[in-house]
Amino acid sequence: MNEQDRDLTGAWALNALDAEERARIEELFTQDPEAAGEARSFEETAAELAAGLEPEAPRPELKSSLMARIARTPQHSVESSEPAVPAEVTQDDSATGPTHRRADVPPHVPENEDENVDDDRHQHDDPHEGRAENEDGDETRDEDRVEDQATVIPLDRYRSSVRRSRWLAVAAAALMVTSVAGVGLWSAERAAQDEDRATIEALQSQQAASDEERQMISALLTAEDTSQLTIPSETGGTLHVMYSRDQQSMIVQGADLPDLPSDSTYQLWIIGDGGDSFEDAGLITEPGQTVMAHEELPPESLIGLTVEPAGGSEQPTTDPIASSEL
Repeated sequence: MNEQDRDLTGAWALNALDAEERARIEELFTQDPEAAGEARSFEETAAELAAGLEPEAPRPELKSSLMARIARTPQHSVESSEPAVPAEVTQDDSATGPTHRRADVPPHVPENEDENVDDDRHQHDDPHEGRAENEDGDETRDEDRVEDQATVIPLDRYRSSVRRSRWLAVAAAALMVTSVAGVGLWSAERAAQDEDRATIEALQSQQAASDEERQMISALLTAEDTSQLTIPSETGGTLHVMYSRDQQSMIVQGADLPDLPSDSTYQLWIIGDGGDSFEDAGLITEPGQTVMAHEELPPESLIGLTVEPAGGSEQPTTDPIASSEL
């Protein structure tokens, strides 16, 4: 579809084509689905713009002026192809004599729109030639009729002007819709990118944790001193522990631990020196969560679980609900 056809597509949606142009563009629609779809979208946009305009009544004086011009303008039948016959206007015998002129049409207006219509008034030598009787018998001067007459504009120029003005309105509306939609799409795309980035980072973090967990499990499974424990909790649930002093590694997984209020959390501790020292070993914030700890596990040390304020504590604030010697 070339640029000229694209212009006709928009003009078709605005009903601004002559019969030949309409036939050509509608023939194009049957051959080019893209052009037909574009025309339909233009037509829908034009309809939405028209529906969004509030009707406004014309000024009363405008209607009166228009009706007066209609009354003075000859109304020829559309079926007649013959030019109208000039009507003879016979003046009084007291006048200088009968004068023959076209009384059923307005004075001649030059075809060149750059010419001043007032020049026509100086082309009459007969002072009575510029007068004609109206329907009430009153004389009407040509100068008055010329002043009431609108400037003649060639039809092709008028169509071009209408197309440009209509296209400017459609383009402005389309630009506004496109701008608003563009901002909305940019915001949505930006939010989606941020969400995707956060998801990727979370997956990478989980992947890194999973890799570290697999490496630790692999090291624990191959270590000669690896031990496993199952420790019951006083409030329900159990702790599954796998550890190795040689690897200085420990994996703890909670199972069936009761849910805690949002302001509390489970916290693991490595307890040494007969219960006098406590090393934070991690938080269990979700059911079934696995906690990994790289800690030195001295002989006779204990592992313990307490309930602490959300976020954990530097030292235990409650007695352990589960504990066992390592």
